[in-house]
Amino acid sequence: MNDKRLVLVQILDIERDSEYFYAAGLDLAPGDRCVVGHTGLRLGVVRRVMEAGAEVSKQFQRVVKKATGIDIEAYSRNQRDAQQRFSSAKEIISRFDLPMHPVAAEYTLDRSQLRIYFTAPHRVDFRALLRELAVAYGVRIELRQMGARDETKLKGGIGRCGRPLCCHSFLYKPKPIPIELAYDQELFVSPERITGICGRLMCCLAYEHETYKQELSKLPALGTKVSHGKKRGKVIGHNIFRHTVTLLTEENERIEAAAPEVRIIPQRGKPEG
Repeated sequence: MNDKRLVLVQILDIERDSEYFYAAGLDLAPGDRCVVGHTGLRLGVVRRVMEAGAEVSKQFQRVVKKATGIDIEAYSRNQRDAQQRFSSAKEIISRFDLPMHPVAAEYTLDRSQLRIYFTAPHRVDFRALLRELAVAYGVRIELRQMGARDETKLKGGIGRCGRPLCCHSFLYKPKPIPIELAYDQELFVSPERITGICGRLMCCLAYEHETYKQELSKLPALGTKVSHGKKRGKVIGHNIFRHTVTLLTEENERIEAAAPEVRIIPQRGKPEG
């Protein structure tokens, strides 16, 4: 058995992080369950196995052990119990009248810690709440703030496309989406139409962004003065899929024309593009 192996483990907690661990003396394969130290003992699933040099391996935490049936049963039991704790924790939190919204709770595998997730518009002083929760449950309590995207990722739902939300099904690391992505794709629509359930711009705006930029670079820019046959006007829209441009002519007509059929009118002091 090769003791110089690293395994990529997806942690089976709410955040579903993936990290590399040193699989010292353990025969692990993709799909195997294992126990790792990740802010407490956690159950995880091996996603990838790779060879590593001895010095590289020493830089990573070791896998604690290969998971047993008892560990897997404990994980399932902890999930049920954490849900019960969460219900009662919401009642305790409500008594403190803090500007925070409880989202979920989970135990570590050995039940030494109960982590409660919440959202809030800003930082919250929850020291008194933390003490009461620790007394009520007799374990170490961690209160962890999450963002609106993280809450939606956890709860899931159906997007405007009619499919399950990307962040809940496969997009485990959602990134902030700047409004510039919508401008680059000429999505001049009301913000509500490109806003997701989380209240932020939809993640899918990033999927075809580079394609839009490449294709739009081949077309005359918005506002460019052009001619099409005997008509003259300016570009007011593009369709990258049909490779056409929409023109507003001097006669105030709207014409959709194939890009190769449109000629840019050179401006004084500027060469024709």
